[in-house]
Amino acid sequence: MNLQAQIELITAPQDFTRLCNAVLQAEYGTDFLPIDDDRADRGNDGYLKSEKRMFAAHCFKRIQNKGLDGEIRSKMMGDLKKAITLRDQGDWDITRWTFLCNYPIPEGIAAEVHAFGTRAGIDVSWCGPGYFAEVLQRVTSVRELFPNLMGNDILKKLDEISQIIESLSRPPDDVQILVDWVPRDAEEQRALISQAPPAWEYLLFASALKLGKERLEPKWRDFQTGYGRRNGMYHDESSSIQRLVDAFSDVEGVVERMVMVFSARIQEEAFGPPGVRGNSDSILHLAGRVVAGYEEILDWASEIRGEVYPESTKNAAKLAAQMAERPAQDVRDFIDRVFLEISKLPDLLKLPNPRVKLSLELTVTVDDAAVLAFTKEVRKIRRKRRF
Repeated sequence: MNLQAQIELITAPQDFTRLCNAVLQAEYGTDFLPIDDDRADRGNDGYLKSEKRMFAAHCFKRIQNKGLDGEIRSKMMGDLKKAITLRDQGDWDITRWTFLCNYPIPEGIAAEVHAFGTRAGIDVSWCGPGYFAEVLQRVTSVRELFPNLMGNDILKKLDEISQIIESLSRPPDDVQILVDWVPRDAEEQRALISQAPPAWEYLLFASALKLGKERLEPKWRDFQTGYGRRNGMYHDESSSIQRLVDAFSDVEGVVERMVMVFSARIQEEAFGPPGVRGNSDSILHLAGRVVAGYEEILDWASEIRGEVYPESTKNAAKLAAQMAERPAQDVRDFIDRVFLEISKLPDLLKLPNPRVKLSLELTVTVDDAAVLAFTKEVRKIRRKRRF
């Protein structure tokens, strides 16, 4: 998928706004004035001083199709009328107006909007996905801010390289390799289940945990940086307090459900009693519940960070999200410990009279200091509201 097609598929308004601001600042420097999109902007998404040009930016929250012509017209005409009002009120000196979008503008709508602007004494123009793709390809500093948009081409090349390397190291088809290590992908997992070497159940469990953790590394990196994609939820002071208090119960529930699946009965169903073959489906399900719980914790913090709060409760929201740090780290540590211990199993079992003791106990804790800080902040807000 080329870069222009990727830009057309953006459906998060905050992501598109960030792209618009980065491109325009690269093109015009300090001559361009970006406008905070978290507040009512009256149709003003940026202003170019030297050209007296106002920008209005928009992307739809779903994939574009031909049925959106009416909405496109409504959005363009609505924002252009807002610009005319701002000019007539003397708030902004506007002689030019540019509509920024990640979808094509139909010819009939283009002609109507251009004519409307001409009658109002404003030069109308628009920039679509082709414009943003060209700037991203031309300006390295902007391109580096949006690695996801360039990722498909890179991943395709990496996949081609990986296939070449794999073909050079792959054994002949008539030679079957005994998998007696922690599988690195689904194909090796299937081979392990089929061959069933000693302790295969534990090797499969470690593999499922490790692959699940690796799949969620992008979310973990966002979690570490405190990033949360805007989700369209806005709160006043009252609703934000209730939201955050309820959220604390939510994360407790996630932890309780995740630890619950490690009962002795469930472990025996998965790994089997001594001398009895385990159940591969139950093993993968057990590992999947751990990974799913870990993902729930990351998503929980992201949702908190992606909602918009009034100034008085922003710190409480920040502290609420921080309560997820200890549980998330506990799960990561558990997965790493299980992988490390089980990776040693094949070599240990080759020793005479091997003695192996495995601990698959998952302990997830809550940071008392983080909970206390959050609780104090909520109490402080509530006290202020009484006065």
